Amino acid sequence: MDDNVKPKENKQHGLGISPIFVIVMTTFVDMIGFGMIIPLLPFHPATVEAGALALGTLIGSFSLMQFIFSPLLGGLSDRVGRKPILLLSIFSSTLSFIFFALANSFSVLLLSRITAGMATEAAVAQAYIADITTETDRAPGMGKVAAAHGAGFIIGPAIGGFLSIYGFSVPGFAAAALNGVNLLFAFLFLPESNNRINSGLPMLPKSHDGYWRRLATALTKPLIGTVFTILFITTFAFSAIPVIVPLLGIAFFNFGEVEMSYFFMYIGVVQIVLQGMLIGRLTKRWGEENLIILGSLLMMLGVFMMPLAPSVIVFLSSITMLSSGIGTLGTVLISFISKRTAADEQGGMLGVAQSVGSIARIPGPLIGGLIAAIAGLNIAFFFSAALLLIAFVLGLKVFQAHRFRGRSGRSG
Repeated sequence: MDDNVKPKENKQHGLGISPIFVIVMTTFVDMIGFGMIIPLLPFHPATVEAGALALGTLIGSFSLMQFIFSPLLGGLSDRVGRKPILLLSIFSSTLSFIFFALANSFSVLLLSRITAGMATEAAVAQAYIADITTETDRAPGMGKVAAAHGAGFIIGPAIGGFLSIYGFSVPGFAAAALNGVNLLFAFLFLPESNNRINSGLPMLPKSHDGYWRRLATALTKPLIGTVFTILFITTFAFSAIPVIVPLLGIAFFNFGEVEMSYFFMYIGVVQIVLQGMLIGRLTKRWGEENLIILGSLLMMLGVFMMPLAPSVIVFLSSITMLSSGIGTLGTVLISFISKRTAADEQGGMLGVAQSVGSIARIPGPLIGGLIAAIAGLNIAFFFSAALLLIAFVLGLKVFQAHRFRGRSGRSG
């Protein structure tokens, strides 16, 4: 870190509004708009007309854009500041909702998803939290942003489903209007968090460390490399869940669309409670390394148990473990990476982390569905569980070795 950069400050706005509150609210509203649109994609006339492959293309294009733009905009926020990049991302989301509202062909609908994928707000929001929190408060701060994501995704589908009664353009324009207000709110009340910008220091020169070089550098460090590997494996495994769990619900319990919406809402509620209320206490008590191991174990057990017994109790227990595991990992993995990254590289490295998750979400649903179709649902679940077991063992061995080296160093 540059010695001329001032220590982190968490200053309130002149009206007494906390920056954490503003960033959480902008994230929350952005995810409401996102949640309003996503459930409607399979039923949009342009998607139905284009065929089954069209839905995979829409979802994959979003993840691909996230993969490309997260590290680019994250790194740019290290140079020019967090606020302008966040405003740019919110504006891009607003455009995507307008394109969705106007979509009368698959190409325009695809353009809406590409524009949405370019709006990589998450990585910059995480870097913002890293700027304004201490290492002690980092995980709780990240947890609040993650909880805002979950809450928005619970509320959004309900609003979008209701408004779709009046046509697909109505939820699109409503989401655009909501995000327009969000853009104004962030412009007025969100202070810049990048201390280099606030200190009036010269803009950082453009980094020559692109995405692949940053990732390669991270992977050469045992701890950070392990965390990136766990992030990829767990995201890949979890991305198949929206495909294989509904199939299981239909096969075991004759679930329909309403029951499936309850399922996704339950996952969101568990994550909100965990990330918004418990993760800070758990981190202080057990530490991030132990929580990474525990989160991987919970995910593995939840996925493994789910197809074993056609019982609602087993199903809910499995969903609870799975949701708790992904909710834990979603916060502590990012916090762990942030604490081991230089202050002037937060945006770039967290952007890389966001992209690792995005690239894992591209093949995950396709492979999960393919295995279910060819080998059966049980095999699809066991395949995901096997991947999560690898993540658990990897974290267990590397973190234990790290602790042993630390004790040896201190004793020597």
